[in-house]
Amino acid sequence: MTPAFRMHVKAHGTVAKIFRALQDATKDQSLGMCTATVMFVLSQDRLNMDLDRDCLELMLNLLENDTSHDQALDDCGLTDHQLQKTRERVIQLCSEIKSQGAAKYLNTDNITVGQLAMETLLSLTSARAGEWFKEEMRQLGGLDHIVRTVVQCCNHVDSMTNVWSPTLIDRIKKVDRCLRILENVTIQNEENNVYLLDFENGILIDTLIRMFKVCDYEIPLYPSYDENDKDSIGAVLRECLTANLKVLINLSHDSNQITHGSKIGQKDGVIDTTLHIFLKVPEYVPHDEKFDIMFLTLTLLINLVEINMENRKLIAEAKAPDTSDVHHDSMKSFAIEALVKMFFQQEELAKTEEKKTDEILDGENKQTEKPAKDAPLKAHTQYIEETIALLVEKAGQNMQHTMIASYIAILLGYITMDDKEYLEFVGKQLPDGRFTAMLAVLDKYLNFMKLTAAPGTRGIKSVEMIIKHLTKCEKLQAEASGLPGTSA
Repeated sequence: MTPAFRMHVKAHGTVAKIFRALQDATKDQSLGMCTATVMFVLSQDRLNMDLDRDCLELMLNLLENDTSHDQALDDCGLTDHQLQKTRERVIQLCSEIKSQGAAKYLNTDNITVGQLAMETLLSLTSARAGEWFKEEMRQLGGLDHIVRTVVQCCNHVDSMTNVWSPTLIDRIKKVDRCLRILENVTIQNEENNVYLLDFENGILIDTLIRMFKVCDYEIPLYPSYDENDKDSIGAVLRECLTANLKVLINLSHDSNQITHGSKIGQKDGVIDTTLHIFLKVPEYVPHDEKFDIMFLTLTLLINLVEINMENRKLIAEAKAPDTSDVHHDSMKSFAIEALVKMFFQQEELAKTEEKKTDEILDGENKQTEKPAKDAPLKAHTQYIEETIALLVEKAGQNMQHTMIASYIAILLGYITMDDKEYLEFVGKQLPDGRFTAMLAVLDKYLNFMKLTAAPGTRGIKSVEMIIKHLTKCEKLQAEASGLPGTSA
């Protein structure tokens, strides 16, 4: 199983042929162990494994066949000598893989057929295996295994958890990896989304929401500000939260005007937890990850209110966490007030970054010193490279703040749509009760979207609809105040 041999086998399409001939491997635990080991080793290479339906079916059958075996090798019917020989060879191969920096999650102390099959599955994504992977994962029972693994790992975690043992952290890491597969197989796949929402009376949703709340509660207790930190309690929970959000976003993305997924928002505490994560949790994560959490939580909230009136009401009536309160114990102002305040903060930050960009373009930047005219060419080249890098950085930060402000405006736009009471309440939080600032930010974001997305996409249409709605509100407010309105 040297790298050269593995590459040779893959390059000639032999992998699929081998596994096609091993479809009966599930009938013998020894053969199953060897098959699962070969699958696992091949899946760890950078060169994509030749995966087709037969390979995936065999992998899932191995997983199913071993679900009731805690010590698979002990049940395979071999003599002690044969058992030990097989065990040593499998452990040797897996240890070699681990020593090369791969398979870092594999526990070589207790290797089973099911464990190897699951690790192989977790190393694969829809991007590596192709679009068909999403359908086959559902039809062959792969989604069932992933969901049950998530549920099993989360059974020992709740809001009362006060000791994060290494074993518990390892379970959270496994949940994170499972969620990344679920994220991949639920992107723009309505069949998988509906299947997962309904699976065993919504057990996945209930589990995700419970973990969602745990991450919200625990991350402020274990702040992690080092972006390179991947193993501390705070970092592991942060990664799990991000993966959780992405799956919830996919599942709540309603298609064909069906509010099936958005009903997630009516689960107990989901809206309050999401608002708290948006408003408070970014204070306890690395600077570069603040945007991700804020963007993802806003996306989830927008999904929940896009066509669901009940969720709009829940957000409109929700309270915001007190600025000095880590958790939900002290709720004072309405969440809408906090959202409007956050909008103006992000708008101001975007303007500041834009001003810095203008200063760089005008040669007034103080972070890089312009070389003298007679300086060597290398110095001028370095100055240009540093200036370009600064421009890209500032432009990126400017766009991040603009996107957060835009998403807040979109969220508030949906909440105020078809509800005069909520419209008046939001208007009271704005200067002169007008949506001028929000419309300006949305116009800027819409232009950005048109440059980066295909015309007529759902996202562009949604932004255009919100702009049209807020423009109408702006005109009505201007007429009521005797002020000049905005042009349509």
